[in-house]
Amino acid sequence: MTDNTATDRATLVVHRERDFLAEFLKRYWFAPPVALWRAIEAKALTSLDFPAPMLDFGCGDGMFTDAVFGKQRGIYGCDIASGELPSARDSGVYARGVQFADGHALPYRDNTFGSCYSNSVIEHIPDPQNVLPELARVLRPGGILVLTVPSNRFHSLLDGVRHAPSKEAAKAYEAHVDKLFAHHHYHDADEWRVLLQACGLRLTHAHYYVSPDAVSVWDRMNREYGIGGRSFFNLIASPRLRWLGYQSIIARQMPRRLMPTLRPLYESASPNDGGGMLVVGQKEF
Repeated sequence: MTDNTATDRATLVVHRERDFLAEFLKRYWFAPPVALWRAIEAKALTSLDFPAPMLDFGCGDGMFTDAVFGKQRGIYGCDIASGELPSARDSGVYARGVQFADGHALPYRDNTFGSCYSNSVIEHIPDPQNVLPELARVLRPGGILVLTVPSNRFHSLLDGVRHAPSKEAAKAYEAHVDKLFAHHHYHDADEWRVLLQACGLRLTHAHYYVSPDAVSVWDRMNREYGIGGRSFFNLIASPRLRWLGYQSIIARQMPRRLMPTLRPLYESASPNDGGGMLVVGQKEF
């Protein structure tokens, strides 16, 4: 990695005026609940400024970052999922490069980035206390770490928990969801403050997103559309059947059909309660 230039010290442009619900229903027509959660997540990020250069930690295929930031200078990507890296490289989002990287030992120098952001990644890491110091290390003094994660309220807001017939059934449903989505932990703001402080970061924001109603609908939609399981919709949306040509019709119809239901959930604000949490830490000068 080369030294930072004056251009690198700029602030990245965030697509604040974009209708992320329409954007992600178009991109994720085959998984509508994913589109809903991602859209609300993207909207939450638009409240922030991101100093360049920026590291997208756990970049995946780059689709989410493309929607929020587009293609501009100063964005690096890394991920441990090597199968996603070719798509990330081909996306054109990461002009500064994409690398295979384990969060326990990042291949970047100290004090490199103005911002590091990680969208729906940290909850999948069993030992975040051993990864957060690496993210802090590669931040320059005054730089920010931005995390979107499921919140401490996630379990209690699930439709399957709220309507469980017993405490035992609710616990079983929570365990099912955790296994399905490979979630390892759910922290509140105070717990995030302690985790960040341990690696030299000061918590500056810890705001909820994804309103209680949105979480409940998202959970029901996961069952309806067979996310992580089987359904008729899963079958007809399978990539194996793309050659039949009908999926383009479904892709056009899904946003129109779902928009009236999902629009109010996308627009609703939930700073005091929600299934997701936007966490921001700043590195001490």
